[in-house]
Amino acid sequence: MEQGNLPTQRVNISTQKMLGGIGYILMMLSWMPRIGIFLALVGFVLWLISMYQLSNILRKPSIFQKVLIGFILGIVGVVIALAFGLMTGVSLFASVRGETGAILGLGLGVASAILVAYAALVVSFYFYKEAYEILAQAIAHNLFKIGGLLLFIGAITTILFGLGLLLMIVGYIVLAVAFFTAPNEVEVQGT
Repeated sequence: MEQGNLPTQRVNISTQKMLGGIGYILMMLSWMPRIGIFLALVGFVLWLISMYQLSNILRKPSIFQKVLIGFILGIVGVVIALAFGLMTGVSLFASVRGETGAILGLGLGVASAILVAYAALVVSFYFYKEAYEILAQAIAHNLFKIGGLLLFIGAITTILFGLGLLLMIVGYIVLAVAFFTAPNEVEVQGT
């Protein structure tokens, strides 16, 4: 088939969509005692492999680039937040000037750590949303766009007493469904 001047070819993405769907299911099982963290890590790796392969197969490198930027920003934000938290703890125990200074320092340190972690979460999920918008357009499956938007709105509203976490859980479910219901074959424009 020809679209414009570029020929198109049909490509099979069944393996990649299965990896992504299973990855999301495993990430949703992170609440399980003892093995939850391991399942979430395995799920994340499967999802990352899926997004990398989809990016290559669909000839849309920006998909994986945005996922990678979101991941790196998320990690950097968590490390900075942990550093703030650690410095707060150390300063609390090292403080000998009195309770008021120690309590104020503790409060400022905790507030700084929370704000940095929150900002990193929002920016990270913004890039994931962008990647899902590109993926949704590339394979003509809007559930990816909806799921990415739910994750992003959930990240923004996590500060509102758990409403955001609920939206993020719904976003994870929508994205798992999106992976499993995406078409097995899509048309990709050649070069």
